[in-house]
Amino acid sequence: MIELDLQGANTPQELFNWLERHIAYGWVDGEGIIHEDMKGFRREYHTLSLEEILGRGVGTCIDQVWLIHLALDRMGIHNKMFCCRIFEPDDYGNLEEEEHMHCFCLCQWQGQTLHIEHPNVSRKGIWTYPDETTAVQAIEDYYIQLRGGKKSPTTEFFTVESGLSFRQFNAYINSLDRSQGNLEQLT
Repeated sequence: MIELDLQGANTPQELFNWLERHIAYGWVDGEGIIHEDMKGFRREYHTLSLEEILGRGVGTCIDQVWLIHLALDRMGIHNKMFCCRIFEPDDYGNLEEEEHMHCFCLCQWQGQTLHIEHPNVSRKGIWTYPDETTAVQAIEDYYIQLRGGKKSPTTEFFTVESGLSFRQFNAYINSLDRSQGNLEQLT
């Protein structure tokens, strides 16, 4: 596995600054072309390995949250990854529709819950909340409003395997909802 060189970053703010210098929003298609917009995303996206994220200097919210999670783990900072999205069944077939998913990471730092938001360029920064429940609710509410009032349930996830398509990643999140008994509230 590649070494994650954070160049001395030891705090959430230093991590955010490192992300600003080294990682941009984008995704890589099957031909190795980097895309900054979402055209063709559902059809051609696959999750990146840590090596690909660092080597290409890009990642979607899924990829960047995985990177943030690994970096925070390396720093010894407790954190969790979440996926907020409009529910889609595992076999959802409209590959031309825009995606309705956002992943984010929360960490515990100096008695507060921090949301390190780097992939959403319109909300980049570190957001501070008194606790995890308040943070998740605030982020979920933001996406409900952004999506015109559509429910945007949030699910904690634990890993990101490289090479997953958007559909496969969605199915992974659905499997977590089923195992946590949350699927009924999503449909």
